[in-house]
Amino acid sequence: MEKHDRIAWFCTYTPLEILDAAGLVPLRHFGDPQILESADTLLHPALCPYARACLAQELREEGPHHALFVNSCDAMRRLYDAWKDNFGGDFIYLMDLPRNPGRKGEVLLAEEFRHLVETLEKTWGRDITLEGLRSAVKAREESRLAYIGSADGACGGERLRVAMDLHTRPLEEHARVEISRGGKATGVPVLLTGNLLNPAGIVAQLERAGAQVVWMDLCNGDRSFTSPILAEGESLDELLASLAAAHIQRHPCARMSDDRRRYDLLVDTVREVGAQGVVYASLKFCDSYLYDFPRVEARLKREGIPVLRLESDYTDGHVGQLLTRMEAFLEMV
Repeated sequence: MEKHDRIAWFCTYTPLEILDAAGLVPLRHFGDPQILESADTLLHPALCPYARACLAQELREEGPHHALFVNSCDAMRRLYDAWKDNFGGDFIYLMDLPRNPGRKGEVLLAEEFRHLVETLEKTWGRDITLEGLRSAVKAREESRLAYIGSADGACGGERLRVAMDLHTRPLEEHARVEISRGGKATGVPVLLTGNLLNPAGIVAQLERAGAQVVWMDLCNGDRSFTSPILAEGESLDELLASLAAAHIQRHPCARMSDDRRRYDLLVDTVREVGAQGVVYASLKFCDSYLYDFPRVEARLKREGIPVLRLESDYTDGHVGQLLTRMEAFLEMV
């Protein structure tokens, strides 16, 4: 793997298949939570700690600093701005993402994909072919299915670690990722939902409190692997349109407008995995998830599903203070 070909990505909606077809090596950034404050001279301290952690780590890394950003929220846009200001000589690209599903959203996203393809071909001097993209879509789907199969029965921090491992490794190494179950899982089964968490923080503390975290509805967890990304077409444009439809129809996050479908999926998953309650944990300063929680809570209460809300600053140095709340919730469910 050439270092020149590595490209950072940050959002689950990133079209990894296109980057694969371009011969690039997309590796997700999770940043360094322990040094995120070092980015505060470039990003406001009251901004998503994940974005700050990513920039803080990159400032300490040698280049190149190629990156593909999805304009999914204000924090990602600000991270793109800071990245471009500091690493302007590298390939730094911002892709728009429609909020609304349906035909109009699919057409808009297909146009974004076509422009990305054209820009990648011009920058790297490589053709993205119909067969190359088909092959990339197939390989990503095989990796997704392998994760679903290997993670069956795994819980908590180990399950999240494997998901994140797949995000941060080249595709050809995915088959070598192993999951350790460490014996039969015990504890109160709960589903964890939110945006993105540090596995050493809230997840580990939930296990200490007596929870068995059986599903990770997080963008760095199971949510990335729940929706098949399938595409077909007789031309590159048709394949890109099909790929765009698959991406916009994937399991939505709070940023997307189809919240009713997301709540239905959440309730269905709770039933399917046998969770006795839901822990809603999100990062500080994330407006999408702050606005979202009251509606999620109301829906879960109507379904008779207990819910506990927690907040993470990504470093999770405060998480020990939440132990009593976690234990009380687990006793209640």
